[in-house]
Amino acid sequence: MDSDSIQPAAKTRTRLTEEPQASPDGTTLKVIPLGGLGEIGKNTMVLSCGADMLLVDAGLAFPSEDMLGVDLVLPDYSFLIENQERIKGLVITHGHEDHIGGVPFLLRHLSIPVIYGPALALGLLEGKLREVGLADRSVMRKVRPRQEVKIGCFTVKFIRCTHSIADSYSLIISTPLGKVVHTGDFKFDFTPVDGEQFDIASLTAAAEEGILLLMSDSTNVERPGFTPSERTVWAKLDEIFANARRRIIVTTFASNVHRIRQVLNAAMKYERKVTVLGRSMLNLAGIARELGYMTYPDGLIIQADEISQLPADKVVILTTGSQGEPLSALTRIANNEHKQIKIVSGDTVIVSATPIPGNERSIANTINALSVRGAEVIYGRDAGVHVSGHGCREEQKLMINLCRPRVFMPVHGEYRMLVQHAALAAECGVSQENIFLLENGDVLELTKDQAQKLDPVQAGAVLVDSSREWEIDDHIVEQRRHLAEDGMVTVAVTLDQESKIMAGPDITMKGLILPRGMVPEEFSLCLKEKVVKLLAQYKKTCIEPRAYLKQALVAFFIEEMKSRPLVQVILQTVSLAPTKDKQHCQPKPPRE
Repeated sequence: MDSDSIQPAAKTRTRLTEEPQASPDGTTLKVIPLGGLGEIGKNTMVLSCGADMLLVDAGLAFPSEDMLGVDLVLPDYSFLIENQERIKGLVITHGHEDHIGGVPFLLRHLSIPVIYGPALALGLLEGKLREVGLADRSVMRKVRPRQEVKIGCFTVKFIRCTHSIADSYSLIISTPLGKVVHTGDFKFDFTPVDGEQFDIASLTAAAEEGILLLMSDSTNVERPGFTPSERTVWAKLDEIFANARRRIIVTTFASNVHRIRQVLNAAMKYERKVTVLGRSMLNLAGIARELGYMTYPDGLIIQADEISQLPADKVVILTTGSQGEPLSALTRIANNEHKQIKIVSGDTVIVSATPIPGNERSIANTINALSVRGAEVIYGRDAGVHVSGHGCREEQKLMINLCRPRVFMPVHGEYRMLVQHAALAAECGVSQENIFLLENGDVLELTKDQAQKLDPVQAGAVLVDSSREWEIDDHIVEQRRHLAEDGMVTVAVTLDQESKIMAGPDITMKGLILPRGMVPEEFSLCLKEKVVKLLAQYKKTCIEPRAYLKQALVAFFIEEMKSRPLVQVILQTVSLAPTKDKQHCQPKPPRE
């Protein structure tokens, strides 16, 4: 099917019901994604009705490899700041960073009256807010399965769903125009390790009353069939633990409570002690234990410096770094940079996670480094040590058919995933004219009988250096990319008032790749001659000399060198002023 036919043109109205009904007061419902569409992460959704706004999740994303110096990626909150008086509350589906990680940053810009969410997610969030001194910026209230909360004109019902983190919810949101279902992250796991089944009954009951809009997780739409149950991982972990003769190192997502729980159970079964590396994982284990999501004896977890006192076959190291993060514990271990843990030949390393798109190279580098040092690394989709927390195509079909929505909007996924999920909805009987492919910032307006896509609001990405809590402009990242890929050239020259060269040009080159056979001194001399010629030519133009020189040098490198180094021009002018007995030069401030 041609995916281009799925999305109606902007501002095109479509019929939703056989019996058109307008809201009594003319109210419309607007759905505005600020993050999470066309990408993995930054999940932030706005529902606007009348004078009220409701936020669903407030997440962050992690940078791609070319975002040099960037630690976190956040949504642009400009739209929320402009409308902060209308925001009545925030509801959280679960405790993953791509759904709660943006809350501390959001609360720096505005206050949110109340935050509702699962106990585990709020436990993690409370710790984050205490660290940055924002614990008093919002009231947080824990919810139970099937609990309903009133937030402005919205009534939100939290229903249990199955995912890779405990205490996950889908949402049934009642609005003045009808019911909206937001699935959150989900799969249909019918043998969950914690025994908490997906609340399908609540979904079907809502469907009987009529669901206006379904917003559904698109992550695994490219994978056929069903996602295996989390319980299937246990058999493989048990086999590895039974056969390992030295230390076992396990890395997984810090928030994967079910996986951590299974690793601890395996350690107890085979009488191994566990050390946990990575503050995020240690914090989560403590909070999950406190809330009852996992149980283990006090003596099971030991400090890293106690490992050397135990036989190698009595040790398990549970660590962060499943995505090859440069500063994570596993990456430092792999590179022999960790102060306490060194890989010994015969160690078993279990990578119990799959790469987030963009992290494949980093993970491969970590696995290579571990292998070089003699570790047996167990990884990959066919190894049986990881299952996804997101539903595959058959589960997505099941969700659509359970809800039978009048309007469908795929969320949470890169754009190709959204396209495929939209096509899947059409296969399940949703009218193509009622399937909307949105991007971050787009506005979907709904009435009881019509839908239309409006002009977008301001949206985008904010880049953060978390070590200094600074926001980084896009052009800074672009400059860093040029520096990394093509190096930098600095040209310094001094001119008099007649634009005659008084000193220089001096050339400094950093990281520049030169033509074959040319030495730096030779190229520097050629570049000096080029600068002299350019300065002689600029008088024929109306351009300021520094700007002209920079533009011409950039063009030279692009055309002649096939590269784009960062070009910096430092130009100083001096004026000749008479004195009683001689003339002397009075320099003017340099211009960069």
